Amino acid sequence: MNGDAKHTVTAFDDELEALRANILELGWRTSLAMTDAISALENRDQALARQVVTADRETDRLAAEVEAAAVNIIARRAPMADDLRVLVSAIKIAALLERTADYAKNIARRVPSITAKFPKKLRMVIGEMNDAAQAMLSDVVKAYAEADVALANEVCVRDDAVDDMHEALTAMLIEFMIESPDQISQAAHLLFVSKHLERIGDQATNIAEMVSYMATGEQPRIRDTGPDRLAA
Repeated sequence: MNGDAKHTVTAFDDELEALRANILELGWRTSLAMTDAISALENRDQALARQVVTADRETDRLAAEVEAAAVNIIARRAPMADDLRVLVSAIKIAALLERTADYAKNIARRVPSITAKFPKKLRMVIGEMNDAAQAMLSDVVKAYAEADVALANEVCVRDDAVDDMHEALTAMLIEFMIESPDQISQAAHLLFVSKHLERIGDQATNIAEMVSYMATGEQPRIRDTGPDRLAA
């Protein structure tokens, strides 16, 4: 390999590594948004909730930067096989992380409207759902960083537990509404929080599918989360 060829390969590797680093930062920002949004909800911390909403703009910017960089690399380098899958996966994963951060943002947006003191059992299930979804997100970002297909597959399996918790919480909230009709609007906000957490689990599963595709070439089975109604 001559000097120019070595330089080209090194430059390409550097571009891929920069892209990977930005996706890992996106994962970190999304995880932080989830943590802060639930903390704001639990503690009725409106300042922290506003911080989550404001920080989402940087997440959006970084996701757009990843997409633009990946498209630019594809246009200039015309990569094939493994490298092309890495770039296509980067575009999709960045979009999925950005969507996940949107769910966290919209949980935060509901914080000022949730003033009721809910029963402990409801708060516990929300906490458990958040812990499960947060762990899925953390592990799927790790799976991406390490191209760990086994871990990605494990994340997919764990999504059923989050779905089950959402169903259980929905039933509990309906019962709460019946028993406390004056708190229906408050319970409705919490129902949206539960749905956002359930969809965060779905997005972690979609990211896991893309990690598997990136590493093996197996076509991903992306879950359709349906029409989003994210506004708080």
